[in-house]
Amino acid sequence: MKPYTRADAESELQDAMEAGDLGEARRHAAWLDQLGPPPAATILGAALWYAEHDLPVFPLQPGLKIPLPGSRGVHSASCDPGVIRAWFQVPANLGLATGHLVDVIDFDGPNAHAAWGQLYPTWEDAGVEVLGTVATPRPGGLHVYVRATGTGNAAGLVPGVDYRGLGGYVVAPPSSTPIGHYRWLRQLHPEELA
Repeated sequence: MKPYTRADAESELQDAMEAGDLGEARRHAAWLDQLGPPPAATILGAALWYAEHDLPVFPLQPGLKIPLPGSRGVHSASCDPGVIRAWFQVPANLGLATGHLVDVIDFDGPNAHAAWGQLYPTWEDAGVEVLGTVATPRPGGLHVYVRATGTGNAAGLVPGVDYRGLGGYVVAPPSSTPIGHYRWLRQLHPEELA
């Protein structure tokens, strides 16, 4: 019998999220959180990967969603490898500026998914192309990466669903908070970002 691996749990988490089975998704996410972030993932490595693909990044306080004190946050976001290496010499979470190549639809939990599904049964109905998805630490939390539209942020598209566009940001994998990790369910692919 093949052992149950991280890849198995990540695949089953993705399947459960796509099927709308949030109880099953929470079970797989909890198991993954016990393991911690994937061993190859480092904040600096991820920041450099995002920047290499023209996705500006900046540091957040360790374990939190807010910029480092004294920084300009999203207004300082950069793709410069030298700047990024200097920033991430200290422990930090990773902020990704939206509104450049990608925007993000931010679901806060199961009720948000239900409200969205009432309005848009499929992604095609919503008129968006999904480029990537990230499970957030909040139960049922999901970031859906879509092509940037040039519009700004919007709160409450439906209850529990916000839009992060120009001037906004999201916490990016492999960041973590005290309640869990941000993890890719469907990784961004550079050829889709062009």
